[in-house]
Amino acid sequence: MATVGGNLMQRTRCPYFYDTATTCNKREPGSGCSALNGFNRMHAIFGASEHCIAVNPSDMNVALVALDASVHVSGPKGDRIIQIQDFHRLPGDQPDKDTILDRSELITSVSIPASTLTHNHYLKVRDRSSYAFALVSVAAGLELDGKTIRQARLAMGGVAHKPWRLKEAEQSLQGKQVSIETFQQAAEIAMRGAKGYGDNNFKLKLGPNTIVEALKIASRI
Repeated sequence: MATVGGNLMQRTRCPYFYDTATTCNKREPGSGCSALNGFNRMHAIFGASEHCIAVNPSDMNVALVALDASVHVSGPKGDRIIQIQDFHRLPGDQPDKDTILDRSELITSVSIPASTLTHNHYLKVRDRSSYAFALVSVAAGLELDGKTIRQARLAMGGVAHKPWRLKEAEQSLQGKQVSIETFQQAAEIAMRGAKGYGDNNFKLKLGPNTIVEALKIASRI
């Protein structure tokens, strides 16, 4: 249980966050973001701000977002349930805040609703085959009726300050026939608004390719 809660709460693996000789708004608010004009190969292409382009490093969080999980928390003001897609924050002008959890609250459980998604896959693209964080990852889930997509779930990791849900791409898949062309169209929609910062520009191509491959594996075509 502690591992699940710790995974939800883990912070970025941005090297500038850990290097106290550099500026980092997440570590020291108002000091600046060294990654913006520094080595930013691992950094965000979605939802970033001028204050922070770090990414959430978790694999589990991405899968939980695709599965519409809920985080149950308890604190002095009582219990509450937070939808997983709302649990983590985008950096905005307060990148030091990773989640909407109050300092006095404790995660007590995580619930995942029953699902009709029978074709699922989590694809993680990384520099090494083990002990490496994702450059780009995709959690894909499909409900199929023959070759027709009845329902789809998609989320990406390694691309934003929080797990990145691809709702427009999901909607584009509904009612379509399983095919590479269908998946490519969804990937194109998913990448709208993506922005590279130099060293991570390769993610603009790796991202859609990973989406297509994850859907291909999930659908077993």
